[in-house]
Amino acid sequence: MSSVSSVSDASTGSAAPTPSVLSSTDFLEILISEFQNQDPTSPTDPTQFASQLVEFANLGQLENIDTAVQQPASSGLMQAASAFIGRAVVAPGNQIGVLNGKATSITWTAPAGDTYTAEVLNSAGQQIDSVKLGAQDSGALNTFTWSPPSGAAYGTYSVNIVNSKGAAVSGTSETGIVQEVALTSTGVSLDLGNLQIAENQVESVAQPPNSN
Repeated sequence: MSSVSSVSDASTGSAAPTPSVLSSTDFLEILISEFQNQDPTSPTDPTQFASQLVEFANLGQLENIDTAVQQPASSGLMQAASAFIGRAVVAPGNQIGVLNGKATSITWTAPAGDTYTAEVLNSAGQQIDSVKLGAQDSGALNTFTWSPPSGAAYGTYSVNIVNSKGAAVSGTSETGIVQEVALTSTGVSLDLGNLQIAENQVESVAQPPNSN
């Protein structure tokens, strides 16, 4: 079955007619015609004519507002979003992106004094690496940056930070440097290098640690 690309009338199958809209030009033409064809013996009340002029002015202002609202905001939105490029951003999550042999990072806080391990999983949920992070004090803020082994495919991976009993740490965050931005149907997306983060998920923005 072919998809329908236009709105059609359900009862007849024909395209629904576009309703007529009175523009400010139409309104002015009607007003001039009314003035030119008024009965000389009973001219239009000047007060009524002035009221119609006010309505015409209001109509023009409404049209200007409508035009401004309907104009695509993508240009201004993308210009604002471009300010993210080259900045370090942090968003909740446990995913990392791998590109050109480098990976983005995961920040996490140790919930208790213990030894911890980072488990790296591929898109199929299979563990492909395990990195010992050593003993950590309670409340210690840590950053884990995976060093992908030779031959590791570019893409997105998941990281579970687990304690000595294998329990995963909650509240991890994704962090990296924004490489480019894109405008999607749901808003602005930030690319950290094979890791996509929605702009509205960003919790903090900063200069990269190695920036001057």
